[in-house]
Amino acid sequence: MYDNKLVCGICGGSINADESNSFGTCIGCGHSSAYPKADIKKINRITYLRNSFRFNEAAKMASELVESHPDDSEAYWTLLLCEYGIQYVREGSSRYPVCRKDVSELVSLRESNSFKKALSYATEEAVKNYEELAASLEDSINISLNIMKQDKEYDVFVLSPENSTVDSDFDGDKIYLRFTANLGFSVFFGPEVLKDMDPVEKAAQTLYALKHSRIFLAPFRNIHDTYNGFLEYATEIFCEEAADSKGKKQVFPVFDSTAINFQQIPEKLVWCDDIFDCSEDDFMRELSEKIEGILKPEVAAIVPDSLVTATAANKENLVKRAYMFLEDGEFETADSYFDKILDIDIEDSRAYIGKLLAECRIRTEEEIKTLPQTVTDDKNFKKALRFATPEQKKHYEELNNAIVSRIEEERREIAEQHAKLKAEREEKEAIERARRARQEKEERKQQFQRRRDPMRNTLLEVQAELNKTFITPKRRAELKEQEETLKKNLKELEEQFKDIFD
Repeated sequence: MYDNKLVCGICGGSINADESNSFGTCIGCGHSSAYPKADIKKINRITYLRNSFRFNEAAKMASELVESHPDDSEAYWTLLLCEYGIQYVREGSSRYPVCRKDVSELVSLRESNSFKKALSYATEEAVKNYEELAASLEDSINISLNIMKQDKEYDVFVLSPENSTVDSDFDGDKIYLRFTANLGFSVFFGPEVLKDMDPVEKAAQTLYALKHSRIFLAPFRNIHDTYNGFLEYATEIFCEEAADSKGKKQVFPVFDSTAINFQQIPEKLVWCDDIFDCSEDDFMRELSEKIEGILKPEVAAIVPDSLVTATAANKENLVKRAYMFLEDGEFETADSYFDKILDIDIEDSRAYIGKLLAECRIRTEEEIKTLPQTVTDDKNFKKALRFATPEQKKHYEELNNAIVSRIEEERREIAEQHAKLKAEREEKEAIERARRARQEKEERKQQFQRRRDPMRNTLLEVQAELNKTFITPKRRAELKEQEETLKKNLKELEEQFKDIFD
């Protein structure tokens, strides 16, 4: 039968109650906790919801629990953790309390009603325990407060699973590099921005970025992403911000149609106007154009009312004017002129290349080399090749080949950079593991000595008494038995700690 034990709010282990059934200790992390008077199943459910980023559900259930048990200190403490969005995140052998909510919008921990109530109904032992926990929570909250005070805006927030790396989220890394290196945007991408931070800073910095980013890219590329608590929670926060921004903040869902149906992504995203399929060949270009159109809008060119009527006689002049508009960055006007040129001569390859330049918002043919993707499949490029002279065709193909070479070089550099970073991380992790092993071994040595020394001292006292001349046979037998027991215990202790003698 299922044994309904209280789940530790820090590590998830079981908490065994003491004889008084008012206090308990976790068998996993050793954390002490007041044992609740309220329904343990509900307390455990609240802990699960809180650790799953479902803070509103958890807080609602905790409030109901407090109402039904108004004198239960642990129920109030459980509500407090929900109100501040507290989770305990493991890093190495330690667990850090991190705050998932904007603490600048909350009252101080000790001023909260839940904290005061928890202390007022707690036993003396529980009060001491709550005070210790509160001290660590306040440290995390203060760090979060300082981060939330910074003055930085992000153009794009690229959502990535928590604790992912540039190696595990390669698609997100490509978007990050594309928008930063190629387009010059300020981008928040967790694996890059948070890699040198501790868990408390990571949580606060992520929350800050969610509240101070203009565009939110929400990739849900596989079935695991669709029920990832962190991804859904981050999406919910930004969608709430976007709803209050009067159109200043925008959300763009991204999904992989080869892995999931877009109806499987969070409901808040299904109804977005622009949804991108990352399995499509033109995905990156379409996404870049959309983002760039929002963050770097071009001033719409004013097309003259009396646009010159195109005839065969003025085609060359129109070509010159169209390319001049390109040079001046008036891409819409240039595109209109190229259409007029094609009205005259539908087989003019220069017009098709010109329309490609206008669509990509670049000013010269040489800039084609800088495009993020090849233009092989572009309809205008195909037509330009189709109607080009041999010399023109060679030139256009060289431009496209330059893109291919650059992309391959960029991929090689990225791969080398990732390999280097991975090697550095592995080296640091190896050093840290060795340090922890040494520390643990030293602690075990000290523990061995603390347990061995009293037994050895007692054994020496027994042996000293055995060496006395005047001692009764009965006493000698008792001492002999005690000596054998001590020797046996010492031998067992040495066997238990044999790893420290390597």
